[in-house]
Amino acid sequence: LTIPVFARATGFRPGPALFLETTGRKSGITRGVALPYFEYDDEIMVVGSNGGAPRDTNWVLNLRTTPEAVAYIKRKRRSVHARFTDGEERDRYWKLLKERVPAYHEYEQLTTREIPVVVLESR
Repeated sequence: LTIPVFARATGFRPGPALFLETTGRKSGITRGVALPYFEYDDEIMVVGSNGGAPRDTNWVLNLRTTPEAVAYIKRKRRSVHARFTDGEERDRYWKLLKERVPAYHEYEQLTTREIPVVVLESR
């Protein structure tokens, strides 16, 4: 339900969603979140936009502390390692993502932080 609501509110056609389980950076407890995901160059990525808020969302903060996580994609469990993109790689992916999801342009204008583009690499 979250993904279609996000899509409708931000003006893009709903795509696939995954369920990501991270380890809470303070509690150590497994935390889950449903996220839209994108595939480019055979890589699966998620975006930590947090609606353009000034701070990263909790799942991003959790991955920065413990990059090992579990992603459920099409009901299939995958152990993943979160790799935060940077430099030219991030710029290339970010441009593609903004073309696909116009709201990311707005989110970028709302914040001074660099919105994370995270590649989920299979372990």
